[in-house]
Amino acid sequence: MMRKHLAALILSIGLAASLSGCGGAAGAGDQGTGSAAQQLLPMPKVDTSDGLRIDGELIADKALYEAAKKDTVKLYSGTGKEAEDLTDARFLAETGIKVDLTRLATNKLAERALSEFGAGKLTAGLVRMTDIRLARQFTDKGVFVPYRTPSYAALAAEKAWTSDNFVTCYYFVNAMAYNSSAITQDPPTKWEDLADPKYKGKLGIDAITTGGTLNALAHFQISAFGPDFLAAQAKNQPKIYDSTATQVDALARGEITIASVSFNNALATELSGAPIKLVIPEAGVSASAGVLGLTPAGAKSPAAQVFMNWTMSKAGQKFAAAQGFAPSRTDIDQVKSGDYQLPKAGTPQFHLFTEQDFAKYADKDEAVWKKAFNFMG
Repeated sequence: MMRKHLAALILSIGLAASLSGCGGAAGAGDQGTGSAAQQLLPMPKVDTSDGLRIDGELIADKALYEAAKKDTVKLYSGTGKEAEDLTDARFLAETGIKVDLTRLATNKLAERALSEFGAGKLTAGLVRMTDIRLARQFTDKGVFVPYRTPSYAALAAEKAWTSDNFVTCYYFVNAMAYNSSAITQDPPTKWEDLADPKYKGKLGIDAITTGGTLNALAHFQISAFGPDFLAAQAKNQPKIYDSTATQVDALARGEITIASVSFNNALATELSGAPIKLVIPEAGVSASAGVLGLTPAGAKSPAAQVFMNWTMSKAGQKFAAAQGFAPSRTDIDQVKSGDYQLPKAGTPQFHLFTEQDFAKYADKDEAVWKKAFNFMG
């Protein structure tokens, strides 16, 4: 039941594109995506008279767009499935191009992509992942190939292009959330509330081994509040999860009542009608890069190239923001994520765990975290 609203939202976005008929994106842009999709972000103006332009920005010239409409995006993604489903449905609505998604946890995704690439059988044109270190490995092994979007110059100036082989497509954000049915008075407002004894046995956290976003959260908490803050949370006997989706579902069901959460996952669950409220503490949020790269198969796929171009366009970045990611482009107007406004990248409240931070702190922070929570995983 809690997923019903979100499923309807995904359906309405995709339905708008299908209702547009052969006109594809132009019709979708004219008809909109219905009242459910408007809750995330109104549809932009789509112009396909000479290629593909969205709100005036060039996404693909005529030759590329015509070829892409006959193609399908083959995407491997480590992003949560619900978020990726929404993204892919929105892409379909704005461009008329379908996405064939394979979704796995980033570590398993990397194993599969590397194995298929080594065997000469990697058909995915694009790979999206949550760990920039793996993106470097993909570049070194030739899984990611150089590519430049039409927005490359602006993105390079903002350092959104980490290399010519992959791009920071958006930032994953960790914040807080609570079950609004269980906590009706004096709700949590600050990170220190995670250590409040009144939440003993009611706190939920994700294991640091879950992914790079948790390395970012651990480093932020250690840096901002000291390593004793982890020990203080441990005193509340938290339930530790190995999946952000499992943790957020537990919060929605009331098995836990307060948690540090992946913002976009929690927002999707709140939008589904679950009794969840997100909290953006005054001290800010932790963030880490989500990366997207084009493979050799993608270099031959017009649809994959259009997907990359759209992802880094203002329209694609605004939709990422509406879903609860922080856009890597800072030259766009801020977009709310549901009822919330995330801090903008580059501001004091946006605590980014960089690639250099990963190299310098990740192993040390993980040891501190595991000791604090007596975690053996």
